[in-house]
Amino acid sequence: MSVLGEKDSAIVKQLDAGLKCSWNWSWLKLEGKVSVKEQEVSFHLGDVFIKINRQGFARCILCHKEINYANKGSHALQAHCQTEVHKKKVQMIASTHSVASSFLPASARVNPASQSQANQGSETIRQQCQGKMPVPVINRIANAEAMVLGTLAEHSIPFSMAPVIVELAQTLSLDKPALQGMKLSRTTASYKMIHGLGRTYSERTFSNMKIFPFSLNLDESTSNNNKKILSMLVCYYHADLRKVIVEHLGSLEIMKLNAASLEKVLCEFFEKNNIPWNNLVSMLMDSCAVMRGSKTGLEIRMHQYCPNLLDVDGDSCHHIHNAAKKFSEPFDSYLEKLFSDLQVDHQWSPDQVMYHKEIAMILNLPASSPQRGFVRHRWLSAYDASMATHAMMPAYRVLYYGFLSTADKELYREPLELMYTKYHVNQAGRARIKVVQEELNRKGMTPQGRERKKRVCQKLWHEETTTVLQLSIYMGLLAILKEYVMVFQGSQTLVHKLHDRQLELFLAFMACFVKAEYITQLSPRALSEMVLEDHMLLLSSKEVYVGQEADTFRSQNPNHALLVPFLADVRKAYITTAVYLQKKLPLASLTLTALSALDPLLRGHSQATIQLKRLSGMLRHLLPADQDIQRELVRFNVDLTIPSFKEGESMVEWWGHVFDKPDKYPSLSAMVKCCLSIFHGPRVESSFSLMNEIIDQRSGNMNVPTFNAIQTVKYTLQSRGKTAVQLFRMEDVKFGEVDRTLCKNINSAAATYKRQQKMNQKEKQQQQSKYGSQASGSAQQAKKQTAEEEKRARLRHVAKQRKRAMETLVVQAKKKK
Repeated sequence: MSVLGEKDSAIVKQLDAGLKCSWNWSWLKLEGKVSVKEQEVSFHLGDVFIKINRQGFARCILCHKEINYANKGSHALQAHCQTEVHKKKVQMIASTHSVASSFLPASARVNPASQSQANQGSETIRQQCQGKMPVPVINRIANAEAMVLGTLAEHSIPFSMAPVIVELAQTLSLDKPALQGMKLSRTTASYKMIHGLGRTYSERTFSNMKIFPFSLNLDESTSNNNKKILSMLVCYYHADLRKVIVEHLGSLEIMKLNAASLEKVLCEFFEKNNIPWNNLVSMLMDSCAVMRGSKTGLEIRMHQYCPNLLDVDGDSCHHIHNAAKKFSEPFDSYLEKLFSDLQVDHQWSPDQVMYHKEIAMILNLPASSPQRGFVRHRWLSAYDASMATHAMMPAYRVLYYGFLSTADKELYREPLELMYTKYHVNQAGRARIKVVQEELNRKGMTPQGRERKKRVCQKLWHEETTTVLQLSIYMGLLAILKEYVMVFQGSQTLVHKLHDRQLELFLAFMACFVKAEYITQLSPRALSEMVLEDHMLLLSSKEVYVGQEADTFRSQNPNHALLVPFLADVRKAYITTAVYLQKKLPLASLTLTALSALDPLLRGHSQATIQLKRLSGMLRHLLPADQDIQRELVRFNVDLTIPSFKEGESMVEWWGHVFDKPDKYPSLSAMVKCCLSIFHGPRVESSFSLMNEIIDQRSGNMNVPTFNAIQTVKYTLQSRGKTAVQLFRMEDVKFGEVDRTLCKNINSAAATYKRQQKMNQKEKQQQQSKYGSQASGSAQQAKKQTAEEEKRARLRHVAKQRKRAMETLVVQAKKKK
């Protein structure tokens, strides 16, 4: 409860209004007396009492007790001083304070020094009382929050980590001896992460891969310090956890990126960790020649180690991104260049960003920054950029009006006024916009910036119709592609939906420019072989889907000069993109068609039995040899004891009902568990966003192992659905269960690290001995030595020049004589 002072007299008066004895500040000047060790000590009531923000109450700062004065006034305070509790508190202070004479009466004072000390008695009591008074909890919380916030600021930690740090601190404080004994330097943290947590969870992953069938997701990337990293994820159904687990298998540094070197790295990794090739179900990679080349790609090479490897095709999300790129080619990347220009133009101009947001506010538009716009290596980001640019188009036009020439401003003054009227901009808003435009016109620009703004003004004002038409087709068409990618980039197991969704995507895309009667009755194989250049199949230019705004423009301006070339580009974009999708999407894939039979909704249909039988033939090497799976499939298709599938229910959880009948469906359960491990989206790519935060140009040789260990721990936590605090928290810090294997590895991490350092040093010495080179120090030591040598050479040069100058002066002096 807060404390009130004399400056709060008005608050106190209002607080105690209506009481018999309201608070009076003169009470604090009254003298009180307490007998201590048969000695009487005098003090003022203000030394031990304070007024608190509670009606009719004051607090004794010595006893931490609230005293009610509402009926007796100052007498209540005097009476409290005579209580035994209060006297004991005063006696405690007297027995522990070094200046004992502070508590003696005046008759016992024998010298001036004692007199001076006695005069300070009341102040001593005040200081002692205040020293014994605990800090209010609200202030201690505020101080702890200040400590956390200061740490965030000191180490540039994002605010999103604040609750994590608080939860971690609260959990660690439960075991104070362990907390006080913990020491983690930077090096210690690194090798305990690698040889402790990373090693423990990696070994468990390897152990599970020897038991459960698994699939891999591989991709390669280059870090900021130009290291090529191959990252691998593994997916399998964990029978004990009854869920599909995705874990980090490993991140390996590779010297050369080709199929042969990747094959060698994978084989060495599997052999080192005793991972059986027979348990490998499938591999998901991008469709580059190195990974999935039809003759010498990595996937082809893997068939010699795993002959029955399922062909699930490449990463379909990559195909869709590339399809978006194909669609933009007939338009000469017109919008993509605009997005890039807007992004760069605002990236280095904070004043322009501020003006942009201010204009958006005046026009009553939700402001979005173009700095988060189009990303070239993810071409579908053009859809998000199109949506944002279309929403902010009026604000952009008003903003860049300030960069137009005087003649162009006069030309477009009337459209600007119409825009003001449409968005109900008042006179104050127009005046402010005019000031902003004048300031932008006076802004200094580089030649590159001037050209960039000229290009933007061209597309926003001079070519507005073209820009609006292309934004319309982008927003309408790319939404179809974006929806597919968003579904399969998630973490939910959807391998049974892969074939159906690809077919739906292709049909939806084709329906935009092909007559529906020619595609609805075709089989997937016929769709993939369809000749799209046949004009009899295509819709007329008046019927092709072009987006909502473009369709309105086409209806209102059928003879517009820009409409014919625009529709020609749209038709070309449709055809080239559809041809690409025909080539890349495995619409006729027997494997994906069979996997679609895993959908619980298909149970009870004859095709489900046919496709599951085909799937069992592909995975026969992983099924029990002594079981008749065909009999199981027939029984499964009509089994009334299996609960029906409900919309929104997890497919993995539903199949758990089948797994609970191991005696009834042993082969079917084994087959489905294999299929549940199959990747359907680029899950491995999410690890690359973290890689460049760990592996940068300033990092040392420990970075790739550290990155590998961090990713292993991170994916383990994600697969368990727990935070690190939740996973390692002990309800009973003394007698609770701990992971003994993990503790053993962490405790032995230092010895493992030192042993590895010695092995590395020995290997380096052997190489030096082989080539006859001498041991060299670190790069930092070499740099320091070079700098010192240069300094000594510079000093010798200066001394030599000084000596030569002195000799010259001596010679000149002799000549004068």
